[in-house]
Amino acid sequence: RPQHVLLGENPAQLTAVTPETGLVTVGIGGNDVGFSKTLYTCAGLSISAPRGAPCMKHFGTTLTDRVADAAPKIATVLRTIHARAPHALVMVIGYLRVLPSATGCWPSVPAAAGDVPYLDHVERTLNQMLAEQARLGGALYVDDYRGGTGHDMCSAHRWVEPIFITHAAMPVHPNATGMRVVAHRVIATLQAARTAAGAR
Repeated sequence: RPQHVLLGENPAQLTAVTPETGLVTVGIGGNDVGFSKTLYTCAGLSISAPRGAPCMKHFGTTLTDRVADAAPKIATVLRTIHARAPHALVMVIGYLRVLPSATGCWPSVPAAAGDVPYLDHVERTLNQMLAEQARLGGALYVDDYRGGTGHDMCSAHRWVEPIFITHAAMPVHPNATGMRVVAHRVIATLQAARTAAGAR
């Protein structure tokens, strides 16, 4: 469906997929889980207990349940793409690492210390679901989380922008460096698939 954004409306992207399409890259899932909105909620909760885990207490298993609930939607999207472009190679793009695995960097990135590993687990669960749906749906999966240590929102060398705006990039989204990383991994995954196909 069309997507309402700050400066207008993005048309439904599936309308660009036709029988002549040869390659489709799909970045999907985070909005279905509400991951960015969740981080803002957790930021507010962190003020009450910056060393605790108020976000985990608030959401519990809700977020991982949302990931599971999103899986059939991803499957439907992949089936629709294959139906519209039966000869296309389809690639599902995973998410870059958003948070470190330990205590984070509150208040620069306002996630309470105990919520950082919790939210990192949710992101890894999301990426695992996307990888599984890609496998089941006849698509390639591009692992962008791998190698993200030291490049999360807390890092000076980050690939994803923090909640507080510091650059001309959307908060909790890849910056220019992050998008270059994603592009390189898409190309590497594509080249590996072509090499594997040629070896058969």
